[in-house]
Amino acid sequence: MPVLGSASVMQVDFSLCLQRHPAPAGGYVAQLTLNLPKQLNALTPEMVEMLYLHLCQLRDDPEAVAVFLEGAGHRAFCTGADARRMLASAMANPGGAAVEAEAFLAREYACFHLIHSFPKPVVVWGHGLVMGAGVGLMAGASHRIVTESSRLSMPEITIGFLPNAGASWYLAQMPGKTGLFSALTAAPLDAADALYAGLADYCLADDSRGAVLRSLIGLPWGDCPQENGERLTDHLTDLEAEHGICLDAAQLKMHRAWIDDSSTSLDAGTIARQLQRSAQRSPWASAALESMGRGAASSAKLIVAQLQNVEALGLKEVFRLELVLAANRLRDPEFAEGVRARLIDKHRAPNWCYRSIGEVPDQEIQALFVAPWEQHPLDEIL
Repeated sequence: MPVLGSASVMQVDFSLCLQRHPAPAGGYVAQLTLNLPKQLNALTPEMVEMLYLHLCQLRDDPEAVAVFLEGAGHRAFCTGADARRMLASAMANPGGAAVEAEAFLAREYACFHLIHSFPKPVVVWGHGLVMGAGVGLMAGASHRIVTESSRLSMPEITIGFLPNAGASWYLAQMPGKTGLFSALTAAPLDAADALYAGLADYCLADDSRGAVLRSLIGLPWGDCPQENGERLTDHLTDLEAEHGICLDAAQLKMHRAWIDDSSTSLDAGTIARQLQRSAQRSPWASAALESMGRGAASSAKLIVAQLQNVEALGLKEVFRLELVLAANRLRDPEFAEGVRARLIDKHRAPNWCYRSIGEVPDQEIQALFVAPWEQHPLDEIL
């Protein structure tokens, strides 16, 4: 976390740090830092609660001109929600409501929705690992920066879960069927992929974070958020040109024709077979397909249904549907098995309930779309 001078005011709440940097033109730039580097900045209930409260305060404070959101350390911006903690909540009431996890997800979704609708510029520095809900945290920002070290992914299928925290929204907006492919395979996306997919706006040098933040503080900020956003866009565009990062071709773009041609069916099993049958056997494609094969067949079938069901939904409705799906999936033994195998025992050989997508009953997936509560937890938040 850069230290930028004695004039800055820092507020540290252990897992989240807020630093207010006075701008020469007036007002201040708020630097928010996810501060659990040893845990790769995985989101905890406490961190999300503080982030939501700080964002609400910054939204309403006329002196706050922009937000700079980052992750502490060099390895990751954010690796998503703390799955072990969510599992503990689920196992406290097997087959029933995971009370703490559901409350956490509701607040997380409210926080991410706030970022999507934030009335002031929000800059996200998405370096290193950006996984699962970490991508969701980044997706709603107005100015999203990746670096040479950035590796984005949606790995939920590997733990028997589903892409959430707004994932349905941004996956559906990716070119062609690349969003569906990314969710089914947990394929790693580098900076070039992120730019091609519309998940990032700029690529800057990995070691320039402090200098970039200082340059943002020094901009001639004014009272109009729209003009401030345009000023920031021009500045980051100029910085990107100055840095001149040379990236390899985006794997998603190179494999786009194969991905789209293989994903025309509405049936998850057919899509998986088509991807396997017509695969362009590059190392990247082969690794992606192997990852899909190791994931939960029930998650694959759910993901296809999930993205089909959100096509006509607005952002708020997407978050509401994802919370229904996530709350139901937390009660499913597939999630517990996936987290145990991948994150606790770490042998990465889960004993899934189904050996293939074809074995997964349609009615089991349909049941996941039925709200498990009489009143939706987001009714009074969004």
